[in-house]
Amino acid sequence: MSPSEDGKLSKSEVEALLQATREEEPAAERPEAGRRVQSYDFRQPSRFNRSQLEKLKGLNEPLVQNANGHASRMLRSSVKTQLVSIDQMKWENLLDELGDAVVGFVFTMAPLGCHGIVAVDKQFAAAALERMMGGQPPADNAALIEFTDVDAHVLAHLVSHVLAPLPELWSRLGNFQIEVGAFLQDLQSLDLFAPDENFLQISLLLQSTVGSGRVAVCVPFEAIRSLPPEAEEAEHTVAAGAEETAAGLRESLSRTRLELTALLGTADIKVGSLLQAEPGDVIILDKRVGSGLDIKVNDKVKLRGLPGVSNGKLAIKLIMED
Repeated sequence: MSPSEDGKLSKSEVEALLQATREEEPAAERPEAGRRVQSYDFRQPSRFNRSQLEKLKGLNEPLVQNANGHASRMLRSSVKTQLVSIDQMKWENLLDELGDAVVGFVFTMAPLGCHGIVAVDKQFAAAALERMMGGQPPADNAALIEFTDVDAHVLAHLVSHVLAPLPELWSRLGNFQIEVGAFLQDLQSLDLFAPDENFLQISLLLQSTVGSGRVAVCVPFEAIRSLPPEAEEAEHTVAAGAEETAAGLRESLSRTRLELTALLGTADIKVGSLLQAEPGDVIILDKRVGSGLDIKVNDKVKLRGLPGVSNGKLAIKLIMED
């Protein structure tokens, strides 16, 4: 189909185009390739429910300030830490998520006889070591970084300080002490846990001028199944968490940008008239001169205004309607 010499479509060509549009059907959506989906029943005894996870998040918030203080002193740099997430997954899925871009330590909760894993991003670990002891600089490929015994000893010192508050925060489990043990260049080589064993993962993000990276504390569900506080114990923590969340939302909203659109007017015309329109033709809108214009916020009419000019640019003066 091609336009005529005067650049306009003929009546038969317009009808053919409209007919093709009516007959066209939207393409079916295809699932994202390579994405694995797993279903979990959060009512099963080996899982925390949503309410318990919220309590655990509030319970472990002090890890943030502790990590800020110790990491800042050891790296001689300002460190900002965030509690990014608390997730539940099987050990084999946890390994898939962490991949080969992390190193780790096994830690024990003596004398409870429980074991956990703390994983640190390799790039961040290398940057931290360079700062603390002038060690090897980070490589472009994190998977190729190799750590010496001395590196592991120094890194264990940092990890021990990050984990230090756990005995107090997790006192419901009983009296215990954190002991950082074997260093793991590759978590895949660890055979301490069964592939289908359920884990809780607490993810912290450390950001500084030295570098940034994730520190993940991973503990088997069976070791901490009694950890979430009861409703009475969690009341103060939840209230504080709600206040912090509200403050964060207010701050986020104050920085959010919205698209405002001033609608000059609309017109209802026939397709035939539009096809015959030429430069210089006038289309009459449904608005009278001097009447208020609709102002849309994210495609919804929220305000009214009058057109004008400000600093050499078109502008809208907001008005109040009776």
